[in-house]
Amino acid sequence: LFRTRQVGPVVEPRVYVEKVTGDLYLLRVDDVRVEFFEAMWEVPERITYNAYVLTGDEPVLFDGWKREYSDLFLQALEEVLEPRSLKMAVVHHAEPDHSGTAPAVAEAAPQAVFTGHPLAGRVLKSHFRVERFRPVKDGERISASGRTLRFVYTPWLHWPDTLVTYVEEEEVLLTCDIFGSYSIPPLYDDQADRSQLSRAIRKYMITVIGHYIDHVGKGIEKLRNLGLTPRVIAPGHGTVYRRNPEWVVEEYLKVASGRPEPGKAIIVYASMYGAVEEATVAVKRGLEEKGFRVAVFGFTDKARPPVSEVLAEISDAELLVIGAPVYEQSAHPIIFHVARLIGEKLPHRRDMPVILTSSYGWGPAGKALADILKGYGFGNIYVIEFEGMPRESELKNALKALKLNP
Repeated sequence: LFRTRQVGPVVEPRVYVEKVTGDLYLLRVDDVRVEFFEAMWEVPERITYNAYVLTGDEPVLFDGWKREYSDLFLQALEEVLEPRSLKMAVVHHAEPDHSGTAPAVAEAAPQAVFTGHPLAGRVLKSHFRVERFRPVKDGERISASGRTLRFVYTPWLHWPDTLVTYVEEEEVLLTCDIFGSYSIPPLYDDQADRSQLSRAIRKYMITVIGHYIDHVGKGIEKLRNLGLTPRVIAPGHGTVYRRNPEWVVEEYLKVASGRPEPGKAIIVYASMYGAVEEATVAVKRGLEEKGFRVAVFGFTDKARPPVSEVLAEISDAELLVIGAPVYEQSAHPIIFHVARLIGEKLPHRRDMPVILTSSYGWGPAGKALADILKGYGFGNIYVIEFEGMPRESELKNALKALKLNP
């Protein structure tokens, strides 16, 4: 009935069960099979799913893994407790990469009650037929295993049901998607390369949280106003921050600020037969003469870049150039797609200057592409259209008119 193409070989995931602090354990699986996160974002660096368990006389499970790893999850859980002893399972965010193992847990732990934001209960019921659920209120505290669990709503990071848990006595903040990242880094930040983590965080934030990126600052401000000063931040993806948890907070704020890197220019283009590619070469040369550092991503008949990487690079660019040929009396479809993703995932970059170059045969289409971006609130747009191959003078005059200075 269905035809699918497997990308790459099937490889076995790696599982970790490690003590984080006190009676809190990390259960992590490295998803080395995923090629496209959310069936969309190219992630050759892969991703991890992190769950946590508070042991003791009233054990608590926090989150889970993707459904395909349910058997491995139960095996990992059994390393720290007998599943039937589990009394509570906290759902910080009900997206199935964190809640896919919920049905297996519900069966293995018949006394466990799932808890979280009221919306999470709806998702568990509709997606997984899990009905043992008790909602928690914003700010509510629950005692378990001699620890105080404090729940804080952090909506739209990146679903409306998202909340975090602060384990007060351990000073651990369990954050699910917040402060997460792509890649398969070391277990702890004091073992990781910060520059690699920074890139993985930026790409993850833009593709996963980008649409709601304005809520990053709001969520962090809310946590700070509550006086939460964790000595450990334990997210649902990536490394656990035990040496310098404030570092990941500042990284998130930096990306969310939309602050551009001075002198950085990005060119994204599609070229079917070479005209737009030739224009791209001329624009790149012109920008470099003005002192810009230029990175180019081209969609051609020979190659195409990962869109996830393109968006991440645009997120801190000072200038964006988009090139597109006319295709069926409009701009090339793949550039329309990229433009829409820029609008959806980079709303905090609406003031960024954007140059649109377009080659046409029987009618220009640059306006159609400009209208897409303007519909998302981008207003600093300059259109360069040319029939056939571009004239050097057209491109030079356009760049000169922009009066760009890095």
